Amino acid sequence: MPLPSSAQSSIATANSSDINVTIEHFIARLKRRQIDGPYAMALETLQLLKRFISQARWSHVSELIEQIRQLANRLEKAQPTAFACGNVIRRILAVVREEEEEELRSNSPQATSSSVAEPMISSMFNLLQKPEDKQQKQQQQKQQKQRSTKNRTDFRQVAIQGIKDLIDEITNIDDGIQQIAIDLIHDHEILLTPTPESKTVLKFLLKTRERSNRRFTVLVTEGFPNNTAKAHEFAKKLAQHNIETIVIPDSAVFALMSRVGKVIIGTKAVFINGGSISSTSGVSAVCECAHEFKTPVFAVAGLYKFSPLYPFDVEKFVEFGGSQKVLPQMDPEHRLDTINSITDYVPPENIDIYITNVGGFAPSFIYRIAWDNYKQIDVQLEM
Repeated sequence: MPLPSSAQSSIATANSSDINVTIEHFIARLKRRQIDGPYAMALETLQLLKRFISQARWSHVSELIEQIRQLANRLEKAQPTAFACGNVIRRILAVVREEEEEELRSNSPQATSSSVAEPMISSMFNLLQKPEDKQQKQQQQKQQKQRSTKNRTDFRQVAIQGIKDLIDEITNIDDGIQQIAIDLIHDHEILLTPTPESKTVLKFLLKTRERSNRRFTVLVTEGFPNNTAKAHEFAKKLAQHNIETIVIPDSAVFALMSRVGKVIIGTKAVFINGGSISSTSGVSAVCECAHEFKTPVFAVAGLYKFSPLYPFDVEKFVEFGGSQKVLPQMDPEHRLDTINSITDYVPPENIDIYITNVGGFAPSFIYRIAWDNYKQIDVQLEM
């Protein structure tokens, strides 16, 4: 027995209030930086988006697109440097828009051509047509209308399926990267990484050791003052897998770079110009040093980290933390202000190749990869 309209409206109101509470809680966690890394951020955003689309109420696909854009805009305003949130939502927007364009292509040209051609044909050959031909033509037109009605796409299901596919891509992202890693690292090579917090770099090195059985040495910069503990933890995990690892101070990079075969960095976001944001300060200096010594720099990044944004203002994307880690507490009368950057921007000229789950690409080719997955209309989410 169907529910009365009043009961259905109350259920819809309860569902909408429930998803609003979930969104507000997620936004509060973004503002407090309680979500660890782009990987977890992307997956949680997709789970939230799935619930949001399932409970969204709309009569036309344009309304659904606008609601998704508003959600993405709220998340980006809550944490402007949470690039993974905006990236995955823009990917789903591209899926919905492509489905809408496909439906328009399949319906509009036929409808337009038939509406334009029909009066001409009827006016010219109406007298020559038999009654049976007219009836047959009318039946064909009715069948075409019924067929087009049956083939209307359920955009909600398209969006949810796109979310599921993207979740599968992100969860299996390391497998595609590790396949390329085996051919890049040689036996008895010295590697350097200034991003010990990157789980992708860690798995990159571990899988190379397991599958190829090659022996190599990894130099890990300590990343003072923010990532010293992570650098030692990173070195410990590598040592447990029989990989020779040495933690070096940041000041020793220039002296050791002539011995290094490759520099491997992790990224937080990759911009359309080929530059990237790392989660560790000092990475740009290491890459610039490698550029001087002609040492190749490999950046490992999943496709979900590719952003359609252009870094016109680099300072807008670089985050800064408190200065207490740099200098101890001082007398207020003799206070010295310091700058402690948490993230760093690496320009595209200091990166040789991006290793992704879909292959390796030069920084100059990143724009092509981005436009294969995003729509230009969704780059700026604000109205």
